Amino acid sequence: MGILASAGVLGLVACTGPERTGTQPLNTEPVTGQGPDICSLLPRVALAHMTAHAEENLTTVGEVPDTVNVDSLRCEVLVAEDVTRKTIATLRIDADQVAVIRRVSAATEVAAARSARAPLGNPLRTGTETAPAVSLAVTCGGRPVHIGIEITGYDDRRGKLDQDLADLSGVVAGKYGVRRGCAAEVAAPLPEQPRGTVRMVAGNGGSGVANGSGQGQSTSIGHVEALTTAPDGTVYFVARQYGPSVNPRTADDSAGRWGDTLRILRARPDNTVEVVWDPNLAPFSTNDDPVPGDLSEKLRLQGRDTTGAVSGIVLRGNQVWLLPANTSTRPVDGRLSRPVRVIQLNGGRAVDLRAIKAPLDQDTTRVTDLNGQRLADGVAAWNTAQFSALAFDGETPVLLDTTQSRVWRIESARDGKVVEATVVPLGAVIATGSPGAGLSGGRFAVSTPEGGLVILDSRGRMMVSIPAVNAEIDGVGPCSLELGRRQLAAAGDDVIVHAVADQVPAPAVVRVDTQRGISRTIQVSGYPGPVDPASGVPATRFDKSFGTSANATGLFATGWPVSALGAVGGDVLLAPYGTGIIYELVPRG
Repeated sequence: MGILASAGVLGLVACTGPERTGTQPLNTEPVTGQGPDICSLLPRVALAHMTAHAEENLTTVGEVPDTVNVDSLRCEVLVAEDVTRKTIATLRIDADQVAVIRRVSAATEVAAARSARAPLGNPLRTGTETAPAVSLAVTCGGRPVHIGIEITGYDDRRGKLDQDLADLSGVVAGKYGVRRGCAAEVAAPLPEQPRGTVRMVAGNGGSGVANGSGQGQSTSIGHVEALTTAPDGTVYFVARQYGPSVNPRTADDSAGRWGDTLRILRARPDNTVEVVWDPNLAPFSTNDDPVPGDLSEKLRLQGRDTTGAVSGIVLRGNQVWLLPANTSTRPVDGRLSRPVRVIQLNGGRAVDLRAIKAPLDQDTTRVTDLNGQRLADGVAAWNTAQFSALAFDGETPVLLDTTQSRVWRIESARDGKVVEATVVPLGAVIATGSPGAGLSGGRFAVSTPEGGLVILDSRGRMMVSIPAVNAEIDGVGPCSLELGRRQLAAAGDDVIVHAVADQVPAPAVVRVDTQRGISRTIQVSGYPGPVDPASGVPATRFDKSFGTSANATGLFATGWPVSALGAVGGDVLLAPYGTGIIYELVPRG
């Protein structure tokens, strides 16, 4: 009893057990050690209570021998139903293995294996395929022992998963000690100093997206594609509803129409969530007073019929700017690319920032280089741009195209029509196509091919060079962060970097001072520690983590892939893939 609670590490979630035929009664009996043993240590009655299977249907495969010198033992518990048998529990014992008591799940193991490079199922919802398991370390007769129990058929209707596994592990530890003739002592967990706390800003894990133009409570926000914050702490974000067959990480070409799937919402500091823009209720500009040279028919496909994902949202006064996602399928042959969208929050009117190609003698768009010389085909240059960040130099919007290593200064625009723009090549070598972050004063933070950062001004000139971005990982030391799926977000004059360490599969969040180039590690999670080569058992060591909300703590300890990243003051905002929730990490001190 209480063994798991002493670990203070991962929260665990409910799972779906095997399909059951007929009416199965809800098991309410407590988990005890009474009854005959299965696999020598697992109590038959306890398993029957936890899995909604009748006790007489339980069978066993691979009994644990009563031999103290055997270093690795494993057995399975099965349930017999009709002519089929299904595994519902496994037990593994490894002697001479020093491990910390911890809670593990399939999501944790998969996240470590994938290094947070791919989406996982949502552990905050019931009905997932996550298998509850417990791994505990005991000392018996001075000999360290690692015991792992995995339940693949837990009856989630009981609603007492944490208590059930704690009780079951307590029974197993006690029985192991009795069997070996010594008192089993629970090994103390490795020291852990929480780096801060976690709170939920918005969302409840639901998949729906709020509708309507009126204000009101809405906690089901769907998938969060991008987020930003206002000075008062209000979080503005793009919420999306995807079908169950759509992978949000590769959804750009199958995202569905905006009118069906996308809304812009905001979460106020009091946690009230409101719809601020709905494509169905806020028609796009139809250019009733067109700019000379514009082709109004180009606007007919705008509005709720727009498709494609959003990679960035920027709040500017009463305007919201949306940046399109950059994918390999974007046009490169001069066709009109997916536009940057500008939305007026007071009234909801939206226009596309565009340079629509008209007959050459009528086109009013003037695109020049740094010397004021006009580009031969400025409209085609605009249409092939792939913007990854937006900043404002005073009142001038500045867009960063990391694919073509250029900066666009929008010197003049009317009703979304680009009238005059300056295109400037970057004065530094960057990682092509890498993400960027728009900072104050029209500056940008961009990754270098070597994994560092450069800070550029609004004319593409390098201001600060940061050779490497390192995360401090306990037991390993400073580790540079991979480029891979690195994410950047503005945090005032600083930049937040979220990426996987290059030496161990540990996702980390680092805050970088762009003036001095100093990095501060905010969060490291998901590092399972070294694996013993003889038994394959990890010597578990989850690094310093946030630790007030059980669900959030368990979530971040898996190194969850993040779909949207931001900051409010000194705190970090994260929207993990597939959760429908925005979390705020509040660093300690």
